[in-house]
Amino acid sequence: MILDRLQVLEREGRRVPVAVVGAGQMGSGVIRQLAQLPGIRLTGVCDRVVERAWEAVAASGLSADAVETADEARRVTGEGRVALAQNFSLLLGQADVLVDATGDPETGARVALAALREHKILVSMNVELDATVGAVLAYLSRAARSLYTVALGDEPAVLCEMVDFARLLGFEVICAGKGKNNRLDRDATPASVAEEAARWGMNPRMLAAFVDGTKTMAEMTALANAAGLTVDRTGMHGPLANRDDLLRVFVPEADGGILTRSGVVEYAIGDVAPGVFVVVRASDERSRRDLEYLRMGSGPYYVMHRPFHLASLEVPISVVRAALDGEVTMRAAGAPLVECVAVAKRDLAAGEELDGIGGETVYGLAVDADEARARSAMPVGVVAGGRTRREIARGQVLTEQDVQLDERSVVVQLRRLQDALVGAGVLS
Repeated sequence: MILDRLQVLEREGRRVPVAVVGAGQMGSGVIRQLAQLPGIRLTGVCDRVVERAWEAVAASGLSADAVETADEARRVTGEGRVALAQNFSLLLGQADVLVDATGDPETGARVALAALREHKILVSMNVELDATVGAVLAYLSRAARSLYTVALGDEPAVLCEMVDFARLLGFEVICAGKGKNNRLDRDATPASVAEEAARWGMNPRMLAAFVDGTKTMAEMTALANAAGLTVDRTGMHGPLANRDDLLRVFVPEADGGILTRSGVVEYAIGDVAPGVFVVVRASDERSRRDLEYLRMGSGPYYVMHRPFHLASLEVPISVVRAALDGEVTMRAAGAPLVECVAVAKRDLAAGEELDGIGGETVYGLAVDADEARARSAMPVGVVAGGRTRREIARGQVLTEQDVQLDERSVVVQLRRLQDALVGAGVLS
């Protein structure tokens, strides 16, 4: 039992040192969870707003001091307090595990490279980063004999475990999906969701990325690339469907559903949220008899439904698994099968700067990777800070010919490396 092992560590005075990067809604939740676990020592929190980091730590009952040098971080943690910094690099020497709770591809790319360089364990809540450069991060972590994993808690990693479970039982995975937690409005901007964001204590950009669908697209892109799945069509179907509809909707067209092929990722708008589901097919007659006896239905399709995902509350499970056993919860299995590409949220003028995920200029769509490559489609995770080369109409997928990227960006450089490795057949 994991908790038993943590309690042993606590009794022996051997706690796992962990630092968190990002103290927003999700990061503050992770901080609270880590603070109450035996065998875990929260050594540092990084946020560009130090006051926000202080509030998150104070709410967890821990004492903290702001630091401006690595030596100060060493002193503060040595005295039993949490080091607070605007620069995550100051915390690296005092942590074995880094948790990326930023949700920003550029920041996440910098954190990831630092973690790899220093042979730290990186547990990432940054699905936007994973959907963009997850394949190369998985490759580099293996090459560096380090560990990179997407965290349990959000839907992708929860679903990845469910898919693995289903396959271990010998079932064919027809569809792995999530319930979308909020409305879908492709035009959503930070300004249009500001009031709602304030009620939830969220960053308006983060909420805009949820509402315009980018978050769902990035999540299911990351899942597809980890679990060997794909999309049935660009953007997925995303039908109105409740829990009782899953076996009617998310099955092949030949059996009355909406899918033209099996092995896909999807999402539903309805009371499935905040849960996740996997639709499977059992071809073995004995298995079908057993499942009928267990009141799973008469088959051949069955639904495995988890009615919840607990976001930041579950993240420490991945932290502990990685730290104690070197276990990866979820990471890309090879070259991308699905890409999350950028689409113009409104008409864009030539020379206009793009503000990236959750902004006013673009949203993301999940697309088959072969199609994305054929169209030279631009991943949504790399466009922030880039500029349009020409006018782009609302609803148009942005391509390499449309955008001049910011080549100083670390996530852009990682993406260039990933594309080169895929092109050379190193990632396949």
